[in-house]
Amino acid sequence: MSDDATIPAPAFPLTVQLNLVYLRLVFDWFRSKYLPAFDVQVTSEYRDQAHNREVGGADNSAHVHGLARDFILKYKDGRVVPVAQAKAVFDEFIAPNWPGFALWEGDHIHVNLSRRVSNTSGLVGVGLVGFGVYKLVKSIGGSHG
Repeated sequence: MSDDATIPAPAFPLTVQLNLVYLRLVFDWFRSKYLPAFDVQVTSEYRDQAHNREVGGADNSAHVHGLARDFILKYKDGRVVPVAQAKAVFDEFIAPNWPGFALWEGDHIHVNLSRRVSNTSGLVGVGLVGFGVYKLVKSIGGSHG
């Protein structure tokens, strides 16, 4: 993977949640722009460390950070796209256009966003919590004085 630096799993659950929100927004945008003729079936997204080990995921999997999604392509009528055609769609539309890292894994597609997104989400999460604490302290102080 392009930016597979070893980073610990996010200690702050809000970081994972923010990563997932961003991943889903980017994925929905990407699908509507590059894959409008297909539906997708998500086969994996966020995994906790234990589940990630059970399925044989990498020790530092982007799934643990809420930055990855695995999926298969389906036709609009619900039929699964044959592997050869799905691979061709991957090669032509997904790999060159996904804003991050994309990998063909034999029977499904793996995409993930940059690990730098997790660092940004962590900062945003800390800022949101700090703002929440500030508002709480201000409301408590305001009611007494």
